[in-house]
Amino acid sequence: MVLPRGVGAPLLVRDANPADAAAIGEVHAEAWRVAHRDLFDGHWLRRLVEERRQGWADEMAGRTFERNTLLLAERGDRVVAFAYFGPQELSDAEVFDLYAHPSVWGSGVAWTLMDAAWDQIVEARLRRVRAWTVAGANRARHFYESFGFSTTGRRRERDFGDGRPVLEVEYLRTTR
Repeated sequence: MVLPRGVGAPLLVRDANPADAAAIGEVHAEAWRVAHRDLFDGHWLRRLVEERRQGWADEMAGRTFERNTLLLAERGDRVVAFAYFGPQELSDAEVFDLYAHPSVWGSGVAWTLMDAAWDQIVEARLRRVRAWTVAGANRARHFYESFGFSTTGRRRERDFGDGRPVLEVEYLRTTR
């Protein structure tokens, strides 16, 4: 068990397994619903939220996490955050997903989870870690910056399916 910074309640960080899919989907969906409510049309946001709620069952049933790692944070018997990351290219890693349920935002849970992911990345001797986030996702951008990531200047457009691409920005941090 780990105690998040500034919080007295115990938090367990562990590897996820297929039985966690629904709980991970719920965290992903609620984080998206709240964090992106001003970035997408309401109808379209509801669809994207539902895709995130349902998608982890399919994702985890068909994937053996041999190359990538999916960690989650539990408080009591409730999954409150997850981090999905792994190697990219030669000596780089990427954080593909890092989400905390809005009910634990600001409590240190995401920081604790990222610390655990960071330890595994460093142990794997990966030198740089990348993360992409929606340009308008200010909470996520602030989190990465507070964890020592910097913007690289690389940007890309991503169409989430509604025909209106959104801008994403890349963050990078070295492990040394």
